[in-house]
Amino acid sequence: MENKKFKNAIKEIKEIRMTESEKKDILYNIFNLENNERSSVQSPWSFYSFFYSIKNNHLVYYVVIPLIIILSGGGVVFASQDSLPDDILYPIKVKLLEPAEGALKFSKIEKAKYQSELAKNRLIEAQILANENKLDEPTEEKLNKLLINHTVSLNKTVNKVHKDNSKKEIDELITDFSAEMNANARILEVINEKEDKYKDTYQGENEDNKKGNKISKTAKESANSIKNNLKDEKNKNKDDYKNKKDKVEILIEDIDKDFENKDLEEFYIEDEFIDDTYNKIDEAKKYLEEAGKREIEGDEDEASSLLFDSESSIKEAEIFINSEFRFNDRNRKRD
Repeated sequence: MENKKFKNAIKEIKEIRMTESEKKDILYNIFNLENNERSSVQSPWSFYSFFYSIKNNHLVYYVVIPLIIILSGGGVVFASQDSLPDDILYPIKVKLLEPAEGALKFSKIEKAKYQSELAKNRLIEAQILANENKLDEPTEEKLNKLLINHTVSLNKTVNKVHKDNSKKEIDELITDFSAEMNANARILEVINEKEDKYKDTYQGENEDNKKGNKISKTAKESANSIKNNLKDEKNKNKDDYKNKKDKVEILIEDIDKDFENKDLEEFYIEDEFIDDTYNKIDEAKKYLEEAGKREIEGDEDEASSLLFDSESSIKEAEIFINSEFRFNDRNRKRD
């Protein structure tokens, strides 16, 4: 009987006819309810209370997502996946689709990887908007808060994973996250520096014209905070340390050789990133050499920490090489 009622409800929803504009407006309003003024006494039967319960009950996503996809004809929800913070569909992405996908990650390590990916996505979104001169203060604040939330969630999950003794996987995740945050923070800084240089040159030096690097700063702080999870989880096993050291040595050699063999005239990469790549490769080599010295001296904790820095640095270099980031034509012409 209940099944029949549910099917009838689905059928009725399917028969709803709305324009694309109406669908967007309704879904946008649903996912921005927290911005609306609410009375001090909230009815337990209000739609807000209903939606709040949905956000806090992962199982409900199995029902709610199909219903909203049906309601929107599928297009609105799926179109939101590539939306940016200045898009009307963005709240659907960050308040429905991403939390729903996260709820479907059942292992702690998979949850941690997904949270790391979301943090990286927020940085890339900031880069795209900054490159188009659309990263205004409210949008920067919105992205910054999301980035902080992703990092807090990631740290909590990482702590739980450590308790489950999934050391090798989580060490790799922490190293990758640190490299992604630092490298993408640097890319965002370069974009902002170019934009500020343009404004200083063509509009005069005006503090109101300068964009801050709040997101870049948060990203670097996120990289440092996640590294703190390794303090009590160093490579206590000598075989683990040796295996990781061998792996980092090979990684440095391969990336160094790959970069040296690239035709930089043909392989378009910004001058700043060429310099940063060379610097990161040199930095990785120095950290590795210093780790070897500390290992000989018997300071295993410091050797492990330096080995982490070496691996993170060489992965940052790899991100610069493979980023394929392109400044827009306006930025290229003005430099």
